[in-house]
Order: sequence, then structure tokens, then C-alpha cells
Amino acid sequence: MQMKFVIDMDGVLYRGNRKIEGADSFIKFLQDNGIPFLLATNNSTRTREMYVEKLRNMGIKVSKRNIITSAYVTAEVLKKEKNRASALIIGEIGIFEEIKRIGWNIVYLKNWTKAEYVIVGMDTTLTYEKLKAGCLAINNGAKFIATNDDKNFPSEEGLIPGAGSMVAALEAATGKKARVMGKPNDPYVNTISSILGSEELWVVGDRIETDMLLAEKLGAKKVLVLSGVTKEPAKNVDYVLDNIGELSKIIKEY
Repeated sequence: MQMKFVIDMDGVLYRGNRKIEGADSFIKFLQDNGIPFLLATNNSTRTREMYVEKLRNMGIKVSKRNIITSAYVTAEVLKKEKNRASALIIGEIGIFEEIKRIGWNIVYLKNWTKAEYVIVGMDTTLTYEKLKAGCLAINNGAKFIATNDDKNFPSEEGLIPGAGSMVAALEAATGKKARVMGKPNDPYVNTISSILGSEELWVVGDRIETDMLLAEKLGAKKVLVLSGVTKEPAKNVDYVLDNIGELSKIIKEY
């Protein structure tokens, strides 16, 4: 039975635009040995093509089919539920492009009454006007979707607010809970299983509450790296490593 890997990106392969030690050599090791893998991020700000380019600039060469994002998962799930719909988006290009890809209509803030869905992801240009439109649309009956609920994520400067902080603001304002698509929730779990299957999976990540819980739901090996959010070893994981580069040796000996 062949092992397959699900690898987080922020805090595992890089922090901001800075590659983490061993990230490029580990991905090349998987490719050289024909080991299947998915780079699976909760970040919805970029398209999959943009991630390919970002990684290429760090010396990591992968194709679009090796990458899934919470924006991709969101679009795939919503497309199966409804062929056409109108969505007001609070987020960045990653989620806008994925929603366009499935043929949905995107509603401008001033037309919030036409929104059937409000989709919220990380938004570095968040404004009161965006929150206001989202709040009004949700209170008007639009379905409330979050690409993910990570409250923060690691940057070169340190931890900064994530999509979950924006989702929390709308949950507080509306009194309604978002339906969350990202790790470790079922839509993300099911998407991974549909691509890789569910046997002999290893999950590599830097967050206990998302990556390691995702591994649990997938019945996968848990590999926690201390290069991102989590800085201390944890119990109930299979391996704790300083960075992903150390994993090649473990696989060779496995």
C-alpha cells in the first residue's frame, strides 16, 4: 500500500514569502519517488495558479492538480449543491476566481439584497462597508459560508488576523453561525478523500486544531512541524519535527 501526503503550506513550506528550510528538497523527494501528495491550504486569498507561481519562485515545482485551497473546496461543494446562484464575497482573488469558475454570479456590495450566499474568506482590504453589506445580506436570508475559520495565520512578521477573525465579526453582528468549508471540516475532508482515497495518508501541518484534527478525521498519520503556528511538541501525534525537511529520513526508514 502506497503512502500519500497531505501537506499544509503556510507555516510548513513557507512563512510569507520566505521558504522554510527543507521544503523544496522534501517535495522533490516525493516527486522523485512517485509518492502522491496534495498541498492543502486553508488560505483562500490566492488562486491555485498563483500558488504554483509562488512556490516556483521558491524553487518548488508543482502543478495545479497538486494544490487545493479552501476557496477551491468551497466552490466545488457549492457547485454540487446549486448549479447557479448569486454570491456576495468578502475576500480576495482566490475565492472570486473559484466562484467565477463554477459559473455563479458575483453580487456587488450595493446590491446585497440580490445575494443568495455570503462567502467570507481572508480579506486584507476589509472595510466596514463590506461587513455591513455581508451583515445585511445574511439577515436578509442569504446563506452564510466561510472558506475557513482560522483566526490567525503565520507571516514573516508573526501571527496576523485570518479569515476566522472576519467570520467572527459577522457571526457576532448577525447572531448566525457560518458553515465552514476549510480544514478540518467535512467538506475539506471529503474533497481530499475523493482525490487521494482514504488509505495510508500522512498529514503534515503546523496547527493542532486544523491539521492534526484533519489527520484524525482522515485516519491519517499525524506529522506536526514546529515551523509555523505551533511552537511546542504536542501529545497524540505520530511525529514532531522542527521542519518538513526532516521527514524524508523518516519515510526512508518507515
